[in-house]
Amino acid sequence: MQIPKFQSKVDWYVAGFKMLNIAGPLAGMSVILFTAVVSYIETRPQKLPLQYKLTINNQTFYLEAANKPQELEKGLKWRNNLESDRGMLFNLGREYNNVPFWMHQVKVPLDIIYLKNNLVTTIIRNAPPCMKNPCPIYYGVAATQVLELKAGASNIQVGQKLMIEPIPKKL
Repeated sequence: MQIPKFQSKVDWYVAGFKMLNIAGPLAGMSVILFTAVVSYIETRPQKLPLQYKLTINNQTFYLEAANKPQELEKGLKWRNNLESDRGMLFNLGREYNNVPFWMHQVKVPLDIIYLKNNLVTTIIRNAPPCMKNPCPIYYGVAATQVLELKAGASNIQVGQKLMIEPIPKKL
């Protein structure tokens, strides 16, 4: 009695080919889905917790704080509106001279207020939204922080000292 021999080489090729016919489209769909999800996540506005309060000229503003590089980079991008008593404080980590800011992908006009140790060094009033490059770049003389408020929401002036206080955390 003789045991038949199977041509395993041919079987592996066929199995591999069948696997590619299944895995190829799945991999392609996965790449497309992953790209769509990442694109969606990247273009969602960030909502940071309110961490600071600024009271000036009988007005109070509640501020989100951007501290990490990815928070600083995203800023107020893709927001459809900004309440008149809200803003974002960009903590730069150290002092910079000739500080550049731009409005790329920001949908609402803003006042950009450059601060050095809470003293206003430069104000860009009513910086318009810019959805497509090239966008203008706005420079502040010197800053350790940059404050963005809805355009026209405040009457802050260059040379003014701002008192930005932490909001106490709820217990």
